[in-house]
Amino acid sequence: MANKDKNKVAVLRERYENYKFNTPEPILDIGGGNGSFLKSQGINDAVIVEGGIYTNSQYKYIHADLTKKLPEFKQKFKTIFIMEVLEHLKNPLYLLSQVYDILDDKGVCYIAIPYTEIGVNHHHVCRWKLREIKNQLSKLGFVSRTIQKRRRFRGVGFFLPHCWLVLALKKRKNDANESNIRSYNLKLEK
Repeated sequence: MANKDKNKVAVLRERYENYKFNTPEPILDIGGGNGSFLKSQGINDAVIVEGGIYTNSQYKYIHADLTKKLPEFKQKFKTIFIMEVLEHLKNPLYLLSQVYDILDDKGVCYIAIPYTEIGVNHHHVCRWKLREIKNQLSKLGFVSRTIQKRRRFRGVGFFLPHCWLVLALKKRKNDANESNIRSYNLKLEK
């Protein structure tokens, strides 16, 4: 592993050190790049859906545009990670609506997102307030639980508000919105 990759894995391990993710297999990492997050969590067997040119022989890669319909999967996933990806997409709710369909009924999807305004010249195209993202996730059929709030950069200053959020998403039991979600997906695909 290159020195740069080792540093990234170390940073991610520190960033998410306060939470031990429950990771039953099969595992999917959407936008997982070169697998640094998975490595930081000690996960050795996973599928990564990635829009870039990353590869890592340790993981199975599916190259796909995350802004479009995801490829068909033969199985549902018990653990899905979308870590520090959604804020870069113009329509993250479209991706999340597809995640609902590929998440096992007893599975968990973990997302990490910023939830405070960063400024107009920042590279993030989506921003949420905590209440807004939880409301949108509920409309998609998820029950969300906040598992971590943290400052984006440790040691920057005690006066900075928490600005990074990790949520665990589960499917709502007997979801009456499931037909609405499927209908929403079909309309977007047309």
